[in-house]
Amino acid sequence: MFKKSLLSIALMLSCSSFAENSETINYYVIAKQAAPFQIEENNTHKGIVTDIVKAVFEGSQYDIDTHTYPFNRMITLLEAGGEPNWVTYGSPRWGGVQAENLSEIPIYNVKHVLMSSNKKSLDFNSMDDMEDKVVVLLHGFDYPQLTPYIEDGKVEELRVKDYNAAFRVIKKLPGDTAFVEMESRIKYNLDKQNQKLTNYQIQPFNAVIPDYPIYLAFDPNMDPEIQAFINKRLVELKSAGKLSDIVKPYI
Repeated sequence: MFKKSLLSIALMLSCSSFAENSETINYYVIAKQAAPFQIEENNTHKGIVTDIVKAVFEGSQYDIDTHTYPFNRMITLLEAGGEPNWVTYGSPRWGGVQAENLSEIPIYNVKHVLMSSNKKSLDFNSMDDMEDKVVVLLHGFDYPQLTPYIEDGKVEELRVKDYNAAFRVIKKLPGDTAFVEMESRIKYNLDKQNQKLTNYQIQPFNAVIPDYPIYLAFDPNMDPEIQAFINKRLVELKSAGKLSDIVKPYI
């Protein structure tokens, strides 16, 4: 009986020691709009960025605490400081809090496209071809390259809440509307809605929004040891081909 009591005490002390040594990483997720980078389904999380974050901290002393918010709310919280040692994703091109402190290596290369209905051709070579057309954009996502054309009245801007709304608009107004978005997100959401890619016209839009890399974005005040750990793990994952393996199922 005495030996069992000693064993129980030893186990409790061991667990207590592990809890004291573990550290929390606060991972911020954009609700609903960020697939395939961040996907929340039935209270579970996956996606390109989420799976990479999980791979980085797998088997480590760090625990991931996930926080999910609408995009604008998330940005407001992060600009106010957020939870300590937070992680999300970002790019130098986005500016603001998602560009202040980035991982040393990128995790994915982004391509934007112009999506329209195939019922009426909308051939795009330059923004001159979009004059008097409507550009459909998701709420919360801004593109500085488009702003001058919108402000000058050369194109009209229509904001929608989600991908389903965007697809509906361009189907109802063929030839007059086009959806500007990341190619990977369009294809993922078409597949999720059981829609055929052949029903739409997808054209490169890199003449207006050049391709660019995205990175993990960090708390500007992140513990330097944690940041060094993440950067080291990203290099290891890339060298082993695991970053590519994580991306492939989603694109």
